[in-house]
Amino acid sequence: MQISFSLPETQFVAETPEAVTQKIRMYAALGLYQAGELSIGTASELAGVDRYEFLDFCKREGVTLHTQTPNELEADLRKFTRGK
Repeated sequence: MQISFSLPETQFVAETPEAVTQKIRMYAALGLYQAGELSIGTASELAGVDRYEFLDFCKREGVTLHTQTPNELEADLRKFTRGK
């Protein structure tokens, strides 16, 4: 799925479009993770980073980590093994 929207260029003068895109992805994933909508694995996938980088981002942002349920762990494992 692809989502697009326009942002005023003056808001992000010092950043490249790629950096802004990555920042938006990270914070969108963080917000959905905090709301309980995404597991850590799915949130890191949305953010476009590996799980450890996303966990570090959560820590820097002061986000309390949720414990994954067995079903979430199984879903993450299935997703991981399908990609190989």
